[in-house]
Amino acid sequence: MKYFYLFLFVFLFPLFLLAQKKDTVTVGLYITSIHDLNLGENSFKSDYWVWFNYKNDSLKPIETMEVVNAKENSYHSPSIEKKQNIMWSMHKCKSEIKKQWNIENFPFDKQYLKIVIEEATHDYNKIFYLADHKNSKVDPKVKIEGWKIDKFTLEQSVTRYETTYGDPVLKGYSEYPRIMATISLSRKGLGLFYKLFLGVYIAFCISMLVFFIEPTDVDPRFGLSVGSLFAAVGNKYIVDSILPETVTFTLVDKVHLLTFFFIFVSLLISVRSLYLFKNKSKIVSKKLDTYAFFTIASLYILINTYLLWHAGFFDSNNL
Repeated sequence: MKYFYLFLFVFLFPLFLLAQKKDTVTVGLYITSIHDLNLGENSFKSDYWVWFNYKNDSLKPIETMEVVNAKENSYHSPSIEKKQNIMWSMHKCKSEIKKQWNIENFPFDKQYLKIVIEEATHDYNKIFYLADHKNSKVDPKVKIEGWKIDKFTLEQSVTRYETTYGDPVLKGYSEYPRIMATISLSRKGLGLFYKLFLGVYIAFCISMLVFFIEPTDVDPRFGLSVGSLFAAVGNKYIVDSILPETVTFTLVDKVHLLTFFFIFVSLLISVRSLYLFKNKSKIVSKKLDTYAFFTIASLYILINTYLLWHAGFFDSNNL
């Protein structure tokens, strides 16, 4: 009897393994366009070809794929052929992709655009995605105004969902194969930086002129500081209007708040200088103005230089 069981094990176990074997589907992407990078709407658009190679002709991955992080999708030019005993299916996709922009270092930010394709019908027990690294890339003709394409990667993975979607065979969770294309971008932000920040820097420079005005000339001395403060606040609102809302303390926030602080300090010093001029000594008042001018200007330049260096202003891509 033991030989009978051994016979069953030797001949039936390989059949069991064959029955449990997953279908391998090789997936590739070729990016032909990246456009409409919209920070306000948290999205970007891309056109790309996606293809599947597999042996099991009962599969229809071209029909069961899903772009999981897309707002809108449309598919064009579908094609299914059998070549050298391998099924080859492909179509062109036009997608509007959801993207949470990281604007901490704007306008010297680096972004990672992701296109995530997932099998929507067959779980990981039936299908395994394999990335076609050799043929997947961004078309060399793709150009994005104001950006540099640094790198393209394609990765395969398995995504776990804490539900079986009602599948009576599964227990507690389900897993589906996924392919993720990542395009790394760095912004060419030097020109944009000057356009957006020139106003706030000019406002600060104007506020520094008050130290060359006698404290008793109250109207021009305090008027310049208050006007500079309003100009800096207005510039902040203009810049914020083109950026998405975020809880991150960005370079834009740091530079503007730094400017607000030092303009306010110059106002306080003007009050103190006026008091000294009227009640103690004109010479002491003059010394305070001179010391304040060089101290505030030096600190402002040093702190700005650090902030810009940390954000990537001095990277070779920007200089």
